[in-house]
Amino acid sequence: MMTSCPERLDPRQLDALREAANIASGHAATALSQLTGRRVMITVPKITVAGVRQLAGALGAPDEAVVVVAMQMLGDVTGSLVFLMPEPKAGLLTGLLLHRWIGRADRLDALAVSSLRETANILGASYAGALGALMGGVIMLSVPTFGIESPDQVLARLHAPGEADQVALCIETKLTLPDDATEFGGHLVMLPSRAALGSLLSALRLRIVSS
Repeated sequence: MMTSCPERLDPRQLDALREAANIASGHAATALSQLTGRRVMITVPKITVAGVRQLAGALGAPDEAVVVVAMQMLGDVTGSLVFLMPEPKAGLLTGLLLHRWIGRADRLDALAVSSLRETANILGASYAGALGALMGGVIMLSVPTFGIESPDQVLARLHAPGEADQVALCIETKLTLPDDATEFGGHLVMLPSRAALGSLLSALRLRIVSS
């Protein structure tokens, strides 16, 4: 399923992005399975390309607490990369990953925070790698930072002053462990710099022409 997108991208370009995201999901699922010793599946039900302020509805209720793991993209593509997941789901996910019970009302301890950072780092590195391959470049990630805040706070912090039309790539991810009925939805938001966005659009056009 694709959402509406700005005029910079057409459906074929979004298809190319989705293909890269699906490849990245497979790599991330394999890495998480090896890390946890459990089978992990990751799917990408939706990709949204929109201005930062337009993402408010996609990231959850304005007053909902979400876990936020933020990284900087470095190398041939620069910008920000942020992973968000509702705090209750994040607590349950860490319980499954760490093979222990963490209730919905429990605060995340240091070990749980570390597991969420590692999960976000694996997801981010997989998607950044796929995007870099699509653009013919190399993307590295900084050490992730961790926080808990509302989607509105996240968007206000991400929106760069003077960048009224700043474009973000929002990848909705659905993470499941087949031996457990719970689904864990999260969002990975990429905010490429203006120069990186131009390079991405050029790479997508070349891919379409050559296909």
